[in-house]
Amino acid sequence: MTAAPTRQVRVAPPLWRSGNLIWNFAQRDLKSRFKGSALGWAWSLVVPLASLGIYAVVFGILFRGELPVLPGYGKPLFVVWLFAGLTAWTFFASSINAGISGLIGTGALLKKIYFPSYAPVLGTTLAQGIQSLIELGLYLAVLLVLGNLGWTWLLIPVWVLVLVVFVASMATALAILNVYVRDLAHLVAVALQLLFFATPIIYLLKIVPTSWHGIPMRLLIEWTPMSTFVSVLRDLSYCLTVGDWRKWAAMVAWTLAALGFAYVVVRRRGPDVGEAL
Repeated sequence: MTAAPTRQVRVAPPLWRSGNLIWNFAQRDLKSRFKGSALGWAWSLVVPLASLGIYAVVFGILFRGELPVLPGYGKPLFVVWLFAGLTAWTFFASSINAGISGLIGTGALLKKIYFPSYAPVLGTTLAQGIQSLIELGLYLAVLLVLGNLGWTWLLIPVWVLVLVVFVASMATALAILNVYVRDLAHLVAVALQLLFFATPIIYLLKIVPTSWHGIPMRLLIEWTPMSTFVSVLRDLSYCLTVGDWRKWAAMVAWTLAALGFAYVVVRRRGPDVGEAL
């Protein structure tokens, strides 16, 4: 009886040893993102600003809820309140979609040269993060012009760090799992659409019914992952308050859960991605 062939187990190098590789993938994504377009990197501002304008006109007229007062401006300003939510959401959704397509796109290369499966995903997340930082900088610049500046801005880098870890973890886990279950990409696209409307970005949480057929709708929406991130950013930058400590705790808890999820997926499924592509 012949012995069964021994399966070679590939062990991915630690994340800190893959920094150059991740940065190379990020550079490749950044160079190709607007290649051949007339406006180039200007599209990174044109597209989100166009979306912001559409939402501001449509939902600013339809949903006239009582927004918090912008302290430095003296009255509520819907477009700025909306800008905060869209900035956080765009980074999340774009990184998830780009991570899934980015890993699939490196299939031919991964079959020839072994590298950690998380590298192209983190590279696209980093590239998307650079673009989102531009949007965040523009948002903060608008607040600065309006005189809405406070010491709570010092906590925004902490918020950014936690968001990046959460988004990178989710993008990595979903991108790797999509290699084995290709329907996952379509399910993620539908889930992102549902999650967008299940996050108080274009509406106030107070308009959500407390209960719907026995389901605590407002409670569920308030504590979804992106709801906590959006709420904390608005507290720090728009309202100039630290906000509810429970939102901070939930934000960190969601991030730790996502990080653990990504760790398990990378260890169990990551090494065999090249064979599955």
